[in-house]
Parts: sequence; C-alpha cells; structure tokens
Amino acid sequence: MADSHRPPSTYTTHERIPFWRDGRVLGVLAQILFVFVVGSVIYWFISNVAANLGRLGSQQFICLYGTNEQWSYRCAFDYLSSEAQFDVSESVISYRTSDSYWRVILVGLLNTLKVSFVGIILATILGAVTGIARLSPNWLVRNIAKTYIDIIRNTPLLLQLFFLYFVVLLLELPAVNAALQPFGLPIYISQRGINFPKLIPLSTFAIWVAFIILGLIQAQFLWMYLGAREEKTGKASSRLFWCVLSFLVVVGIGWLVLSSAAQNEGFMVSRAVRVREFRDLESLMERRLQLDNIRLLDEYVERGRLSADDVAASALLICAVQNSPSEVNLTAQLRSAGIPYRVSRFPRPDQAIDAYAEEHRCDIFVASQATLAAERDVLEDGASHLIVSLRETPARWGIPALEGFNYVGGGRMSLEFTALLVGLVVYTAAFIAEIVRAGILSVNKGQSEAARALGLSEGQRLRLIVLPQALRVIIPPLTSQYLNLTKNSSLALAVAYPDLWRLMSIIGNQSGRSIQPIILTALTYLTFSIIISLFLNWYNRRIQLVER
Repeated sequence: MADSHRPPSTYTTHERIPFWRDGRVLGVLAQILFVFVVGSVIYWFISNVAANLGRLGSQQFICLYGTNEQWSYRCAFDYLSSEAQFDVSESVISYRTSDSYWRVILVGLLNTLKVSFVGIILATILGAVTGIARLSPNWLVRNIAKTYIDIIRNTPLLLQLFFLYFVVLLLELPAVNAALQPFGLPIYISQRGINFPKLIPLSTFAIWVAFIILGLIQAQFLWMYLGAREEKTGKASSRLFWCVLSFLVVVGIGWLVLSSAAQNEGFMVSRAVRVREFRDLESLMERRLQLDNIRLLDEYVERGRLSADDVAASALLICAVQNSPSEVNLTAQLRSAGIPYRVSRFPRPDQAIDAYAEEHRCDIFVASQATLAAERDVLEDGASHLIVSLRETPARWGIPALEGFNYVGGGRMSLEFTALLVGLVVYTAAFIAEIVRAGILSVNKGQSEAARALGLSEGQRLRLIVLPQALRVIIPPLTSQYLNLTKNSSLALAVAYPDLWRLMSIIGNQSGRSIQPIILTALTYLTFSIIISLFLNWYNRRIQLVER
C-alpha cells in the first residue's frame, strides 16, 4: 500500500527502442541481406553456367549410346581418350602421335613441373645472392645489384621473354656446326639448344642408389656421434670432413663392387672378326689403320700420316637401339681407348639385328646380354656370332657428339625451355632479392654488432646470426613469388615451349572442346598453388621462434 502513494517521478520506466534504430537488429538484418545477395549471385551464376552448358551440350558433351548420339555431363571428358594425332616438340616422358589426349596432358604437366621446379631453385639462389649483394659495403657490387633489380622489376616479363628468345638466342647464337664450347668442356651452345653431358643409369644403378642412401644414413649417425662427443669433451672435431669422407667411402665401395660383379651388358660380333673381349677391338682397329698403338691415332692425324677421311672410313660401325644405355656404356669405353666409331640407331632391336646381319652395315650390335641372346636365335647362322661381355658400371656419362646436322647423346635443353627458364629465374629473382634485403634489415643491428664483437666473420654473421632470424620475415612473401613463378610459366606460349597451358590450348582447338581444357588447367594450377603454400606454411611454422 505504501508503494501506491509513491510519486509518479519515482517509477522506473523502460522505453522500447524502435527496431530501425536498434544496432543489434540492424546488424542481423544486414547479415541476412548480405547472405541473400551472395546467394542470389551464386544462383544466377550457376543458372547462367547451366543454361550455357545446356546450349553447348550438343557440341561439348557428346556421348554415344549405341547408334544414337546424345549429350550428357557424364561424358564431358570421354573424348580425352581419343588419339591426339599431333606432335610435341619436347617431352619428359616418351610420347607418340598415336597416344591419347590424357598422355598429352601428362606431358604438359611434367614440362610445367620441370620448368617450375628448376626455376624455383635457381631463382631462390640468384635472389638470395642479389639481396645480400644489395647490402654490400662495396659500392660497385651494391649498385650493380640495385640496377639489375630496378630494370627487371619495372619491365614486363612477357617483353623480357620476347627479347631473350627472339633477339638474344635466335639471332646471336651460332649454327650447330659452329657451336660455342665454353672452356673447352663438352657443352655445346647453338641455335639448336644447349647440349651437355648427362648421367645415364645402367642396370645396377638402382642398387648403387641403395649404397648412397646407406652412406647418407651412416653420415647422419656419425654427425650425431661426433656432436655428442664434442659436447662431452669440449674439443672440436672436423665433423663435416669425417661425415663426407665416410659417405664417399660407402658410395665408392658400392661402385667398385657393382662394377666388378655386373655382367648384364655386351655386344655381338662375328667369330670371323677374331674379337673375344673388349681389348680385341683395339687390335682390330690397329690392323685396319695399320698402327702399332691405337692411342697414337691423334698424333698420326696431326702429323698427316693419316687423314680424317681414312679414320672415318675405318671407324668401328655399331648398331644400337635408340636411347639405349648399352650404347652409352660401350661408346664411353671406346672413347677412353681412343677407338673411332660410328653409331647407327634404330627404334627397335629387330631392326638393329637386321642391319647387323647385312654385310658391311655394322661390325657389332650392342645391347643387353638378354636382348643379344634373344636376337641371335633369329639369325640363320647364329652359331657363327659371339656375345662378348662388356664391363659395366652403375652409371656412365653420355657425351653429346655432332652427327649430321644435330647433336646426339647426352642431355639437351631446347632454346624454348632455356628462354622460359632464364626469363622466369631472372624476373622472379629480382623480387626475391628485395624480400631477402627486407628480411636482413628487419634483424636488429645489435645482433650484428654482437656477432662482430665475438669475432665472427661476415660470412658466419650472415649464416649463423642474421639469416636464421630473417627467415621469419622472408618466408611469407617468398611463398607469393614461388606461386607467381609457377603461374607465370603459362607464358611459355610466347616462346612455343610445350607447357600445360599451350598443350591444353592445342587440345581445345583440335577437339572443339573448349570448356574441359580450361577446367583441367584451372584445377591443375590451383593444386600447384595449394601444395606450394602448404609446404612453405609448414616450413614457416617450423622455423618461427617459440615465445614464452
């Protein structure tokens, strides 16, 4: 009853805020409106795509149901099983025009991976060196690095590729018969590309790799053991020297054991030639050239006692299968013995044995001993031919040699691959250099002063103090540069390098299916980007400092 006599001013009043002025209500309504707009846009996009695909269905998604031709989304990629019927100038794996479109896509994928992987490694090295040089106290080194970065960063990559390919490589490089040979090494640079020695694995190479892995494991355990001993005794030991030495010992033992035990390679020769082992080939050539010692052949040619034509006419004629490791093994030993030779290469062993059976076509037929034994049974007079064992090592260097109008053997980098690789590396390294420079500058100067006070050299200061701390700043933007290099590889179209995008374009033009190649290309580059990002994010988490 007392409350009923309280003055009206003492009552508590709660005024309700109108919803159009209530911030919470307006926030919820804004979110609902945003979701509605985004959903409408997505619905419009999907409906538009579905309608357009429906109109293109008769051309893009064709299926055969018996004798009737219909279209369905289910068969969108069935046509990729058809024969490609076009050639690819460069391939990591074997490819023929009769292969399917799927094989072409795999070729383009591997070509893109090759240029991206090698480009990332080289761009990282060049960028790191240039970024460090950008901070060098030497005026000349610092300004050369600055000029390189400023020019490359402010020039379009496509323009650089055009200049590098059409001006520098195609116009300035010599013809194949006048190829550049830097420092006298077996590296030949011409308008046909760059030919260089290549390590060719033989039959025991896989076992030798097991020795390499064993050597690495042993070196790792030795490194840990010597490190623990250093901490216990306080005396430094040459850990790097002993670990490298132990690794080389294990690998060398594996090489010697496999070289003495392997009996997989050989060559076939007529018994009438009187060749029973490899050394008899030297005697054969000495009889042909009328020399006392085949190793004096170069001296006789220089003195004019033998002409180059006489040597070429008496050279050992070899029949071999194309890209055969057996040929590389034999020719490496022939070069070591100074025996001149000529090689005729054939796509299949049966073609090589037919050429060997013809008179004066080949002196010997080189292949694996299993192939030689099988092909000798085909000969009418197989008993009159002898299979001679050939010494084998786990691997041999394939050396390029000029035959006709091109080099054969060894490895080769086409001008298209070279132009694309150099362009991507030079362009991306300029951006990486600035990232490295910023990362180094982010480290407190006191760290460098403390390192110098401890007597560390400039190299030790960078390697042990500055760069490990700078990586926390370098890695995140470095991820973007790796992604850019991978995606910029699609500019290979400008220099006719058969990467994924160029081969997908050819597939779309030839098949009349334009949607599927674009979808596959987009998914492939998206996968590349995700993998690179995941790896670098994982590495970034590993190197970051744990704060307390």
